[in-house]
Amino acid sequence: MGLINSGIDMIKQYNKIAIICHTVPDTDAIASLIALKKLIKQNTPEEVLVNKQIDLFVDAEEVNELDAAMIKGIEHNVQNCDNYDLAVSVDCAAANRMGKYEQLFNNAKHTINIDHHATNTKFGEINLVIKASSTCEALYIMAKVRNLKISDEVCNLIYSGIITDTNNLTQGTITKLTHKTITEMVERNINTQAIHEHFFKNNTKSKTFLLQKALSTMKFVAKDKIVFMKITSKDMHDCEATFDDTLGIINHGIDIKGVEIAILAIKKDENTYYVSLRSKNNTKVDELAKKFGGGGHDQVAAFQYNGTLQDLQREVIQASKEELGQHQTDENTVDGLFFGDEDGESYVVTDEENE
Repeated sequence: MGLINSGIDMIKQYNKIAIICHTVPDTDAIASLIALKKLIKQNTPEEVLVNKQIDLFVDAEEVNELDAAMIKGIEHNVQNCDNYDLAVSVDCAAANRMGKYEQLFNNAKHTINIDHHATNTKFGEINLVIKASSTCEALYIMAKVRNLKISDEVCNLIYSGIITDTNNLTQGTITKLTHKTITEMVERNINTQAIHEHFFKNNTKSKTFLLQKALSTMKFVAKDKIVFMKITSKDMHDCEATFDDTLGIINHGIDIKGVEIAILAIKKDENTYYVSLRSKNNTKVDELAKKFGGGGHDQVAAFQYNGTLQDLQREVIQASKEELGQHQTDENTVDGLFFGDEDGESYVVTDEENE
């Protein structure tokens, strides 16, 4: 609580504020970027707000189509101050994740690091690294701690960050508080159905064709506990796809029964690959990603690899096998999931209830 209060007090104290999210931003990054600015504005008296300058920065040539709807019409990447009193990073596990705006962060008089990644390097003056499903949920927790006004507009952003970073509450760090937050969003009559349809039922033809290409490359190893997929530059060209179209494809690998680790290698440039990782059960991929200079969450992580595809495949599969060896998998997770222990109390359906 003390750190949260210190962070919010610092945000209230200073007038020249820069908010920065990570490169190649996902929904949680963009949503938390905008949500924080809106929270500041909505909880600052008008006579004080007139003197505040809050600038948003994201190192990306363009924001993907789905997330662009959130930032449309909002000024960003415009430096209105020579130097900032305060720079706030959101959803960045390390300082270099801010890309070309890392120096702007370092040049600020004071810095705050707001994040939810377990691999966060604590690079800020104040580090608000909160165990949560997403940075959006971390912001919501902070706002609730200080009883800040939270508008429906901000709730839309927070809800978007939570459901996308957890793939509809199926992966990542999901706590009782996450479910409580979701419940509070529903109780506020947030249009959750429209948000779900926007992010999960809006695939392009290009993405569908690219998915077909990726699935055709599936290679299973380690008794089918590891699956490796790839997307080449030719695949991207043939499908007229962009990097945005690769988002979510990795989930088709981890959704397969028996698979513990899914790996998707996406070629970016000559001998440069973006590698996405997913896991389930007790298997973790954040530490695996760190071995290659990346990071993430227990079950969702990524890294960039420089080298040949053959070397990449050999090294990441070997590291994945080592990770599997460190964690005992529950082979029968469904046992006892739907019915109680027959030796204990159980619910018995009577004939009357059947009628």
